[in-house]
Amino acid sequence: MSTLLYNGVIRTMAGTTVSALVVKNGRIVYAGSDSGALAFGAESTLDLEGRCVLPGFVDSHTHILLTEEQYHRLDLRGVRSADEIVRRGRAFLAENTLPDGGWLVGYGFDIPCPGRETADAISTEIPVILDRVCGHIGAGNGPALSLAGFSDHPDGILRETELDRLKRCSPGIDPARTVERLETVGARMAAAGITGVHSDDLGPEGVRWSVLLDACRTLEKRNACSVRLWQEWEAPDPESLRQGPLSQPLRSFQGSDWLKVGNIKLIGDGSLGAKTAFVRDDYIGEPGNRGISVYTQEEMDELVALCHGENLQVACHAIGDGAVERFVNAVEKAMKADPKPLRHRVVHCQFGDKDLYRRMGALGMGADIQPAFVPTDASLAVEYMGKERADSSYAWKTLLRSGVVCGGGSDSPVEDFSPIYGIHCAVNRPDGRGGVFLPEQRLTVEEAVRLYTTGPAVLAHDTENTGTLEAGKMADLVVLSADPFTCPPELLNTIYPVLTMAGGRITYQR
Repeated sequence: MSTLLYNGVIRTMAGTTVSALVVKNGRIVYAGSDSGALAFGAESTLDLEGRCVLPGFVDSHTHILLTEEQYHRLDLRGVRSADEIVRRGRAFLAENTLPDGGWLVGYGFDIPCPGRETADAISTEIPVILDRVCGHIGAGNGPALSLAGFSDHPDGILRETELDRLKRCSPGIDPARTVERLETVGARMAAAGITGVHSDDLGPEGVRWSVLLDACRTLEKRNACSVRLWQEWEAPDPESLRQGPLSQPLRSFQGSDWLKVGNIKLIGDGSLGAKTAFVRDDYIGEPGNRGISVYTQEEMDELVALCHGENLQVACHAIGDGAVERFVNAVEKAMKADPKPLRHRVVHCQFGDKDLYRRMGALGMGADIQPAFVPTDASLAVEYMGKERADSSYAWKTLLRSGVVCGGGSDSPVEDFSPIYGIHCAVNRPDGRGGVFLPEQRLTVEEAVRLYTTGPAVLAHDTENTGTLEAGKMADLVVLSADPFTCPPELLNTIYPVLTMAGGRITYQR
């Protein structure tokens, strides 16, 4: 099957703008003028009506299965008090029947963490978890805490590894529904112009690799894949590495067109909102509190060296400057012992300094940044870190100038997975209060678009297939309602996808 797309403003992101593409068997065979495309005699045609076309967007850090799961859980976004959490929780139980052995999981609140008293007020008959929007602090009720073996937490508030332990006791994502969940969330993401994701779905609430592999194969056989999946794998210690990813034959960058082994995901610290991000200096007003470092430097060195030696890219969740520094130190040691262009990545990279970013660039490292974090976190950065440290936070312009390859992610379900919203936040940097947060760190439209196109392709070592619209590459593209390169910056967030294509198949059409 071949298709001619013509009469467009096709920004290839390879330095050219053309008007036509010819797609055959899932790949682009021609990118150029309308007249030149006619020579291919395509079987079908699509008039782009002068609209802008970009390479399909790729979210460089998300949790695709957990994103879909949130549509079926207790939604706590926007609550303003513990009492409102209780009301929503009781209403959810009154309107929904949980399966036998089911847990009530509430997600998304962004207020001071409620404790066991609030969770117990929802129910003492079934286990209840209340999970903050960041996923790094939460609370359980009596039954949940008991099942997880916590007898010394009277307030029920858990952080980091303790919260992970509680989550692992819950049923989590039903493996039997993985195909359905992937298909549904794939359709949602296609509607946002997304054709690929770098996703962390093998963590404490995730599924097994074999389950994910079977689900993707099922969708591929049905020709029902909407997004290409680059799968991250959480492995917190050497034994988990050996029993998990190292027991599989594939390594980073290997797999099929629709499912590839991505990187090993390490959790280096916590979150800013929970005050568990590991920072070099104390949080403002909290002497002695520098957050939580999950690993000592020696432990981090061992894990990175093990992955590096096995040709596995490492992506380390590191928000605080202390966590970023610890990971960069480990990569530096691994690269000195055995130079390899794996392009290890810092996920989030919210706090740092020019020296850290210079070292990252020199090591060929990448960063998965979340532009949508700025409206949410700008005020917290100043309140918790102080103005001096806040002034060097979310420093995307500095990262790029330091030679760090950046990918744009949403960390969904933490933030909305819309890449258009991410581009808007990268260019305009709204502070959530009607102002602009560190305007000197604003990106150009081209830099922002590259976060979701060429950046992820470079990070995934997949530039032969994705990232630009050129002959020989996969026919992954999005047609937009307006051209972000000519649109007034303040109107970027009004743009929307009109059509999305992945592998030459239309996955969304407005």
